[in-house]
Amino acid sequence: MSRPVIGISMNYMKLGSYHQFHIRDTYIDALYNNGALPLLIPCLEDTDCLRDYLGKAGALVIIGGLDYPPSLYGEELRPETELAWDRRVKGDYALLETALAMKIPVLGICAGMQLLNIYFGGKLIQHIPELDAHFGEKYHPVRILGGRWLPEIFGKDEILVNSNHHQGVNPDYIGKGLKVVAIAEDGMVEALEYESEQMVLGIQWHPERIKDPEVSKPHFAWLNHLVGASLTGRI
Repeated sequence: MSRPVIGISMNYMKLGSYHQFHIRDTYIDALYNNGALPLLIPCLEDTDCLRDYLGKAGALVIIGGLDYPPSLYGEELRPETELAWDRRVKGDYALLETALAMKIPVLGICAGMQLLNIYFGGKLIQHIPELDAHFGEKYHPVRILGGRWLPEIFGKDEILVNSNHHQGVNPDYIGKGLKVVAIAEDGMVEALEYESEQMVLGIQWHPERIKDPEVSKPHFAWLNHLVGASLTGRI
């Protein structure tokens, strides 16, 4: 049986003397080990080219990385903000916009979730005041509040996830059409979902690095399910 093709964004940065497209092996391994065929999509603004990429994929994962410019949500740059390269910012915007127009499932991980909120008109917390609980790959419980996708993926109200982020979605400025569907004990927004038939889900944690397969595997297994169901006309 053919593996479902899942598109995945890439980072862009200077490594050594050269600018490079870059992605951690954990993302690729998580998709591959859970039955998918990862399709790497470089940071491009050419929407025709992006449509060609996404036309070969049944779903899209937007990965984590450095910070999106606060100018995108009307704020001044704070000293703690670590800006992503402009090529990645523009490429991610074009990629997300294209995926939304093509109505394929989208999973945004960490900064990928933050991009969703920015894209739909929301804002971020540029630097979390009480950072310790959310930085350094610490684990903490997350309460699932409802929505369509997370209850189907996990079938329970609470999961234990990892955290490694210094920014977060500002709960006072949630993007239009987005719904908060999971929170941490301290109220930090942990998941967003776009209210549409298309699966557009953002999560603040990193499932590709979670050791417990009962928490990590369902994210990617569900994407595979959606792609398979779409191909057979069941969704």
